[in-house]
Amino acid sequence: MRPKDKLEESILLAREMGFDVVAASPLQIEPNDGPEFEGFIRAARRGEVDVAILTSSTGVEALARMAERHGEDARALLSSAHRIAIGPLTAKAMSARGIEVDAIPEEYSSEGLVRQMGGGLAYKRVYLLRSSHGERVLYDGLAEAGAEVTEIVLYNLVPDPDSPEVQYLVAESMAGRVDAFAFSSSLSAASFIEAAERAAPRDKVIEMLNSRTVGAMGGPTRKRLEQMGVRVSAVPANATFRDLLEAIAAGPRTI
Repeated sequence: MRPKDKLEESILLAREMGFDVVAASPLQIEPNDGPEFEGFIRAARRGEVDVAILTSSTGVEALARMAERHGEDARALLSSAHRIAIGPLTAKAMSARGIEVDAIPEEYSSEGLVRQMGGGLAYKRVYLLRSSHGERVLYDGLAEAGAEVTEIVLYNLVPDPDSPEVQYLVAESMAGRVDAFAFSSSLSAASFIEAAERAAPRDKVIEMLNSRTVGAMGGPTRKRLEQMGVRVSAVPANATFRDLLEAIAAGPRTI
């Protein structure tokens, strides 16, 4: 289960790693171009963004495209900021847009970023540029470290349980023809389970998942699944989709 803009490359990656793939995008991506983003543009123009943190390649594209609509260049808007990418794929997307990357945490996750960089961001004006369902651990962790944190929602993630892809994935899953699940976000996990509840009672959906290998890309996704009664058996140290697939391929264990 991946966002639409990452689905094709994720399918190719999984196939290259030897998986037979059933794929769906349970979430629609809607740019959030409004007063909040306009406020960010004004702050960036005034040089009031000390640190900009981008947490996904989707966010990079949303930033660049919305900036263009306002007659701005994302590269210029961030030119005076210290630019942090959550991981290598985000950094790659930034570089493709001409945005220089100043830092990447050694552990590609919100928790890793806070642990490694939080102390150095105290008293800085930090802007989190991300989705409507960004992990609270990043905001809260940086705020607790003393940063002045502003969250800018670049795009909204909207559940799409009625899409044919999702319905097919649900049917294959409930028929027992899916061996492992790769959940890349807490929202995609919740959206899949809610979609599956249209075909079967929740206890049957949870029972089905608990009879399979379930992977979660990051601590918050794991926590959300476990809160819903799902046993998670694969959590990679770095929150990337490749690492998630490698954890699943390694067998039912937690990394």
